[in-house]
Amino acid sequence: MGIGTGLILGGTISTLSAATTKEEVILPKALKKGDTLGLISPSSAVSRGSLERSLKNMQEAGFKVKYTDNIREKKGFLAVTDQLRLDDLHAMFRDPKVDGVYCIRGGYGAGRLLNDIDYELIRNNPKFFMGYSDITALLFAIYQHAGLVCFHGPNVDSTRTPFSESQFNRLIIDREKGYDLRTDNELLGEDSLNLAETITSGKAKGKLIGGNLTLISTLMGTPYEPDFTDGIVLIEDIGESPYRIDRMLTQLILADKFKDAKGIALGMFNDCEVKEDDPDYPDSLSLIEVLRERLGDLGIPVVWNLPYGHVADNAAIPIGVEAELDADDKSLKLLGAAFQK
Repeated sequence: MGIGTGLILGGTISTLSAATTKEEVILPKALKKGDTLGLISPSSAVSRGSLERSLKNMQEAGFKVKYTDNIREKKGFLAVTDQLRLDDLHAMFRDPKVDGVYCIRGGYGAGRLLNDIDYELIRNNPKFFMGYSDITALLFAIYQHAGLVCFHGPNVDSTRTPFSESQFNRLIIDREKGYDLRTDNELLGEDSLNLAETITSGKAKGKLIGGNLTLISTLMGTPYEPDFTDGIVLIEDIGESPYRIDRMLTQLILADKFKDAKGIALGMFNDCEVKEDDPDYPDSLSLIEVLRERLGDLGIPVVWNLPYGHVADNAAIPIGVEAELDADDKSLKLLGAAFQK
């Protein structure tokens, strides 16, 4: 199996470990410019344009990269077979010359890998791991069953903006204490600036947990179902009409998923409003009406439209790190460390 800078072989598969407890949380090793990032595509295939953009993004960000020939292949709606995608994931965590593992894109297919991931391998080789959208499945599984703090944030091929680049550097490179995700940031573009809205007032502290709503819903009833207990819950999505958002939130409410949550920090729901030319438009609730009806009476702080999700200004957020949500100030501030010292 060819590699950009060497040879990596697939790994062994272990049985699923017990769910993570608070005492078992592991911080990844810190990253610095010049480190080598292992690029993987655990979901859908990567186009030539996407790969070229990814390599350019990493070069501009100051990182070396390593990837296998699997990146250039596809199998229907997937990026090669489940086994080869799993091999890439294991190989990048096993390789001592790889300092972090970074997903090129989402799409579909990461969930097919969860039962066969070697969580002990990841636990013993704690590295930076980031992605979003379909990668939400891996973030939950790795955090819960390997104990590793992962990062919900732009994929490698995501468009880089002044805001997303600044947030990446502040959180991941500079490891800024008290890193604060706000909506009055002067680097935010017009599509994101000052759009945040308080749904329920208040402040709350808890560990960050969450991601794409569709993936959260899909994982319900599985060993990878997220636990929101004592958490600040992150939720975002794209291309889902208000009634679908309502349906998925209702599922979580019926399952008592928010019962012991401390707060909800909603991201941006891109393209989730019903269009005026849609036959259902006259009878549809707006997205904000759905969010207020479903989440406004939970008795915990809730804020909407924080700058993360399927948008250009997509901030990186560490899963499993203590944070404070101020719904009135529309801010999300880290209280704990995201990396080893």
